Amino acid sequence: MSVRRSLATLGLLLAALAPLAACRDEVSPWAQERIVRMPLREQVAQMVAPAVYVRPDARTSQDTLIARRLAASAVGGVRLLPGSASVAERRVGLIQRTARRPLLVIADLDRGAGGALAGAAELPPPASLATWDGERIRAAAARAAADARAAGVNFAMLSAPSFPRQTALPAPGGARADSAFAAYAQALAENGLIVGLRALSPGPGQADVEYRVLGWDRAAAEALQLGLLRDLLARGVGAVKPASVAVPSLTRDSVPLPDNPVFVTGILRRDLGFDGLVIEDLSPTAPLVRRFGGGEAAVRAVSAGADLLVGVENEREAIDAIVAAVESGRVRREMIEIAVRRIFDAKERLGLGMTGGDSARAVNSARSADQGKPADRGESKEADLADGSADTLAFAAHESALSILGSAPADVLRGCRRTVLVTRQGIAAKSLADALRRRIPGLRHLQTDRLPRRGSLVPPGIAFDAADAGCVIVGAFREARPAVVDRIVPALAWPDSTARAALPDARLAELRRDTTSRQIVWIDFFPATDVAPPRARSVIVVRGEGDAAQRAAAAAVTGAIRAPRLPPGTVWPPARTLRVVAPDSADMRGDTLDAIDRVIRQAIDDGVFSAAAVAVGRRGAIVKLRGYGRTGGAAVDPRTTLFDIASLSKVVGTVPAAMVMVEDERIGLGAPLRRYIPQFRGDGKADVTIRHLLTHTSGLPAGDWLYPLSSRDAALRRVIRSELVTPPGTRVEYSDFGMILLAEAVARRAEEPMDRLLARRIYGPLGMENTFYVPQMELQPRAVPTAQPGSERPYTVDGVVHDGNAYRLGGVAGHAGLFSTAWDLSIYAQTLLNGGAYGTRRVLGNGTISAWTRRQPNAGTRALGWDTPAPRSAAGSYFSERSYGHLGFTGTAIWIDPQRELFVVLLTNRTYTEGSSGRMLEVRARVGDLAAKAVSDQPVRPRPGSPAAIAEAERAAAAARARARARRRTPPRRRRRAQIELPAPPPTFALAQPADVRRWLSGAPVELPGAPGWTITLG
Repeated sequence: MSVRRSLATLGLLLAALAPLAACRDEVSPWAQERIVRMPLREQVAQMVAPAVYVRPDARTSQDTLIARRLAASAVGGVRLLPGSASVAERRVGLIQRTARRPLLVIADLDRGAGGALAGAAELPPPASLATWDGERIRAAAARAAADARAAGVNFAMLSAPSFPRQTALPAPGGARADSAFAAYAQALAENGLIVGLRALSPGPGQADVEYRVLGWDRAAAEALQLGLLRDLLARGVGAVKPASVAVPSLTRDSVPLPDNPVFVTGILRRDLGFDGLVIEDLSPTAPLVRRFGGGEAAVRAVSAGADLLVGVENEREAIDAIVAAVESGRVRREMIEIAVRRIFDAKERLGLGMTGGDSARAVNSARSADQGKPADRGESKEADLADGSADTLAFAAHESALSILGSAPADVLRGCRRTVLVTRQGIAAKSLADALRRRIPGLRHLQTDRLPRRGSLVPPGIAFDAADAGCVIVGAFREARPAVVDRIVPALAWPDSTARAALPDARLAELRRDTTSRQIVWIDFFPATDVAPPRARSVIVVRGEGDAAQRAAAAAVTGAIRAPRLPPGTVWPPARTLRVVAPDSADMRGDTLDAIDRVIRQAIDDGVFSAAAVAVGRRGAIVKLRGYGRTGGAAVDPRTTLFDIASLSKVVGTVPAAMVMVEDERIGLGAPLRRYIPQFRGDGKADVTIRHLLTHTSGLPAGDWLYPLSSRDAALRRVIRSELVTPPGTRVEYSDFGMILLAEAVARRAEEPMDRLLARRIYGPLGMENTFYVPQMELQPRAVPTAQPGSERPYTVDGVVHDGNAYRLGGVAGHAGLFSTAWDLSIYAQTLLNGGAYGTRRVLGNGTISAWTRRQPNAGTRALGWDTPAPRSAAGSYFSERSYGHLGFTGTAIWIDPQRELFVVLLTNRTYTEGSSGRMLEVRARVGDLAAKAVSDQPVRPRPGSPAAIAEAERAAAAARARARARRRTPPRRRRRAQIELPAPPPTFALAQPADVRRWLSGAPVELPGAPGWTITLG
């Protein structure tokens, strides 16, 4: 392990020295000349871009004060906070005219200029334009760029797609969304803006108030973030703002990326070859500022390699602190000069290569050129679409980006006598109301002044008769979401209603009884994707909240947009996601599940293993999640402790990767393996198919010892050249070699390593952050050891794959190599029970899972990759015959029972204590039996042919024999006659009632009058 740590230390040193190499970056003569003449303080000032407010109520008298302050500080740019486009144009124009040097003017363009500056055209986020072609995306970007330049903005900030994360609402994601985003960013750069990128975000809901440590491995970071970042840099992105997160797999530490020289100078500059601006946000709410204050935060950011500090509240404090740090030797002067060169290069690309009063002429010249651009209708189709058609273009963009969840709104509103639109008071919803009124006669618009109480839709003070509304349309804006349930309580029925006293008691009682269910259409404008919508038959998700977005929503409500439009790779209603609950909430017996603890503790005491984790789930609920033992000095945590899952890698890694490739029609189950690996040649090998590999009927040997070979390539050649031991399809022979070859075929067809494919298509969308191959060294304390020193490796095997063949294959192999946690594997098991979806994300088709988990012909108990319970199975005796699962050599197991919606995950380190396989089988079976027998809402019978079923049959037979013997020994009992006394019948009687006569004549018995217990029947 000391060698690994030494290499990591060497990497840190090389990354720290990277800024010195950057000193050799070539810069233009214009920039070089001016940098040499600038004193240190002016150089530092060029690295600062303070925040500037452009609120609609901003007074013109403040413009001069702000301009003078910024001119005196000689800052290099400004960061516009959300506000008004007209105020921004006025204020920025004055600031530029009075500045010593032209400024970089930075604003958010995630939703066009209108997303940050009211009065400009608002567009949906570019990732939600996945259904648009490149030409229309370029037209949208051209419109956004034109609006930005009109407001004086020359530097656009975009938020790149984040690490995948489970969301309550479908969010744009996947390759198509990434492609749309990249096309939009490139088009902004081509339209004369510097494009800055917020990169490596952990996802929605994570504000820059504190940083998170992300567990994704390097393959996941490459697949989910770095690959897209590399593409964006190649497309002209000129600045990067790393998110305030730590990614140990990239940097070998837990230092946040913006403050981390390993990331900034090592990965971003050296590995990705980025020579643009690195930005750090130093607004008052930024993590660095909250922790260290404005001045110290500025010094730390520059020390880490930041070139431009944006959002600074007190620019003088930041400049003074950096100058003092340079003079004291804490920050090298060369770093300042390199940063200023990059800033000047950016200004030169914008055509701002002047000084002094020439800056005003430069700005006016650029603005005149921009204003003349749209008038040239013959330049291109993009310019034609952008010219004067912002309203049409924005409407079309929002129409394309919105999603309709649940029923079609027009179907929900059909037949309503009166419809009410409800929005919060103070929200500009006039466009929505006007558009709906034109299509829905008699629509009433209610604007609530506060959140309704008691779950009601309409608050007190609004005269509202329950009979007036049969349908409700709710407009929910950010921070203005009316509280809605599926019933409306009339305001007049409330005790504090001002009109209540005038109502008769009968009418008041009628209102209180009126709980008629209402038809609700919920419209969420630019929602936070981690906030679930309320219960409603129809939900419309709109990726904006301006005029065009509201009109697009109205069109969706009235049926102009009928087909549901879900982002690619999403599902609605959401599939079950895991939550930890009490056992009885999922109809499970807690006392039976508690017995699992005794089984595991006894196994630890007996030396079967030293650490374990168990997860039991049913119907989307985790009813047991527990760790046992210790590792790395800490107690085992089922959410974060890593286990080497050995052969579970086959069904958690190789099998889902093959599923994805089959669904993409890039691999066929019946196709010969030689089609994908041409080197696989020899007697009978031409008949080996992908299906044979999955069912272990390929005829390949179980395996061979590859560890002594010199390299991965040599080991793979040995596997490819191995001879068949039986003809394909004739016998089941569990073969690691077959799964190794399947993984190789998948990687070749995917044209990327399998670990990267799995991160991109399976683990990332499901949020399985702790499932990966080849854990980083920093994760070693979280990894459970699987072998003690003295095996083929003279060190404790923890955080390194136990399987020697997988180790020789580089750790990423088809038969072993994965590390995971009980929680992550629970997510995977629940996804399979859900039919391939988890929350709003879908990774596999329901039909695919059903087909792959059923027993295959001529394959014994084998499904496609999976196993099913044999008569004597590690699943125990009570998992149903429809169950499927797999085992791992290190003492791991996963079993899933779709019949009972149940799964069990058991992770141990049997190989560390060399626990016997027989004893491990007993532990697995006992845990499976207890989990299944804990089900309380249905009878749980043992599986036919299982040990428990055989034992139960033997007990029943023995009991039957005992009863038969007892009957033979017992003498027959004498029967006694019962003495029954009946009242004497009357000597004469008469059927006085006509009904009695008719019954008697029909043959029915009739009770005799005056003689209870006696009846007469016509014989």
